[in-house]
Amino acid sequence: MIDIKDRVKNAALQGKIVTAYEAAQMINHNDKVGISGFTPSGYAKAVPLALAERMEKEPFKIDLWTGASVGDEADGALTRAHGINRRFPYQTNGDTRKALNSGDIKYVDMHLSTMAQNVRYGFFGDLDVAIVEVCQINEDGSLVPTTSVGNSPTFVSQAKKVIVEVNVSQPLSLVGMHDIYEPLDPPHRKPIPLETPGDRIGTEAIPCDPSKIVAVVPCDVPDTTRPLAPIDDDAKAMSQHLIKFFEQEIAEGRLPKNLLPLQSGVGSVANAVISGLAKGPFTELSIYTEVIQDGMFDLIDAGKVTVCSGTALSPSPDGLKRFYANIDEYRKKIILR
Repeated sequence: MIDIKDRVKNAALQGKIVTAYEAAQMINHNDKVGISGFTPSGYAKAVPLALAERMEKEPFKIDLWTGASVGDEADGALTRAHGINRRFPYQTNGDTRKALNSGDIKYVDMHLSTMAQNVRYGFFGDLDVAIVEVCQINEDGSLVPTTSVGNSPTFVSQAKKVIVEVNVSQPLSLVGMHDIYEPLDPPHRKPIPLETPGDRIGTEAIPCDPSKIVAVVPCDVPDTTRPLAPIDDDAKAMSQHLIKFFEQEIAEGRLPKNLLPLQSGVGSVANAVISGLAKGPFTELSIYTEVIQDGMFDLIDAGKVTVCSGTALSPSPDGLKRFYANIDEYRKKIILR
């Protein structure tokens, strides 16, 4: 078994280190299971694979909840094992899509931003198990996520029991990159005190009562991210149009020279347009985004970004290697929420 004791800072939890197979035995038929992951980044891998293997021999089903789409080690493997009863809020796996269309899996394609609150409200029933990938467990039991946050804080706070995957393929340089904040629910909710992309309003790790953690599982399976389309002439033209628009707005006095906080979307077009800004005249940019892709690394490398706030790193496979190779620099500019 992979040695993870140096990453499990809570001594009592070192006694709960088990194999993925042993952890999979703790999940029961009809359990509602929430796993970490937002795009194929920071998602649970070892336990879902072991669970799928168990389901092949001992057929049963679970409800699977995530932050967004996750990797094939979860969605694909559990679908092929006919182990998913209900799945939400969002997915992109080809095998799962076929099972949804055939009616083998029940599905709710809800807006991602509503998922965590709906879970806390209990709209889907009690959450039985949370499986969360981390790079470290702190002395107090709090969990340091890896390359995504998504709905993990809510899954941890609401689950009856928590299984933690400590992934040694994820560098410890990720520690300190996160800002975990879970709002109160109405009627007690207060304004979220976030005013700029660089504000830190929460904790660097997900709070977790150590007594809820029933298993700690070593893992060395890396994120399997998706390639991005090449930046073509159309995308370059879009960037040029955007740059001209911003320059006109600055000239008219409607924008400052470093613009206002930008918000970029996800996908190949958004990635290409953001990358094009690296060749533009604007500096000291601050950015909100859902996921951080290769184009954001281009902007950071060009010295154009002061801070970028997102919930997941979702670069291409080459972009992920680039991130890890320069993580000590990128961590100065990136906050994962």
